[in-house]
Amino acid sequence: MRPMASLALSLILLLSACAPKEAKAPETPPSPTLATEVRTVRAQSGILEREVRASATLQAEKDSLVAAGASGRVLRTLPAGTRVQAGEGVVYLDPAPFQEALEAARLNLKQAEANLERARNQLAGNRATLKAQLQAAEAQLQAAKKRYEEGQALLSAGALAPLDLKALEAQYRQAESNYQNALEALSRLERGEDLRLLELQVEAARLQVRQAERNLKENTVRAPFAGEVVEVFVREGEFVGTGNRAFRLATTDRLLAKVYLPPDQASALTPETPFLLRQNGREVRARLLRKTDLPGQTRLVEVALKPEDTLLPGPAEVRYRVKLAEGFLIPATSLQVQEGETLVYQVKEGKARKTPVRLLAQEGGQAAVEGLDEGAEVIHPVPVGLKDGDPVEVVR
Repeated sequence: MRPMASLALSLILLLSACAPKEAKAPETPPSPTLATEVRTVRAQSGILEREVRASATLQAEKDSLVAAGASGRVLRTLPAGTRVQAGEGVVYLDPAPFQEALEAARLNLKQAEANLERARNQLAGNRATLKAQLQAAEAQLQAAKKRYEEGQALLSAGALAPLDLKALEAQYRQAESNYQNALEALSRLERGEDLRLLELQVEAARLQVRQAERNLKENTVRAPFAGEVVEVFVREGEFVGTGNRAFRLATTDRLLAKVYLPPDQASALTPETPFLLRQNGREVRARLLRKTDLPGQTRLVEVALKPEDTLLPGPAEVRYRVKLAEGFLIPATSLQVQEGETLVYQVKEGKARKTPVRLLAQEGGQAAVEGLDEGAEVIHPVPVGLKDGDPVEVVR
């Protein structure tokens, strides 16, 4: 059995050696990596701005509630909506009571002046009379004094009774009082106290005349400045008192737009900041007129704008742009963040190259960065999986 097995094995090996061998496939070189098609944008230096929108209220530059300067009954008024010039009448009061008061004041003045003139005319005659009365009183005083002194001597000699001396003393004291009264009357005349009182009465009468003349002028309530009569608060036949409001006047052709902004936003505004007011589909340019230095109770700063064209009083929208940063402007989606580093891909010599940049600001799909050259080709949008050094082909 063993020889037979050996023979079979030899036969199998012989057949295997005679079988034809399979041909090996020829080795092919690796195919080159295909370039990724990309689009690019050029980095341009510029200023990145943000558009700010806020609510504004258009108000008249001048808006006044004009009050009546005198009391009276209303004869007529101008209708609301009338445009008037400064000093033009709007509300007219009945002038008759004012004219009568003026005539009465003038009569009082004439009477006071007549009393003063009469007193001045009497003064010259009274002075002479009072001087004569003073001289007579002085003579009587000297005579009474002499008699009293003689009586004292006679009393000492026992030639005069004490009762008679008392009578002489009484006469002396009476003469002395008469002299003092005459002296005071002449002094008062010289001081002109009575005349001064009459002069004060004349001044008071003149003041009443001026007041009556002013009241007569106030019977017409006039516009303090040129504008439009917005509202009239009195009607014909009504009585209006001094200080009561008569009408409202406003400069509707010269409006101011008032905006309330946080202090940090208001501080960035300058006279060069361009503003745009939008109202009822109409847009008007405006400029900064003023802004409050400190925030009010609402923690906001009031900013007043001057429209360059006509708008209507009421609400409006204000738009303006503020500077965020100045740098190279590229689409914000061009930025990549890898391991905490902000970068972009540039095309250099047909390959994508990572370039670190510093983000300055980002707004509305745009970003301002540092770290690029003017006109650098930045890949945008960035293909998924793009790596540094990958070959790229720029397509337009």
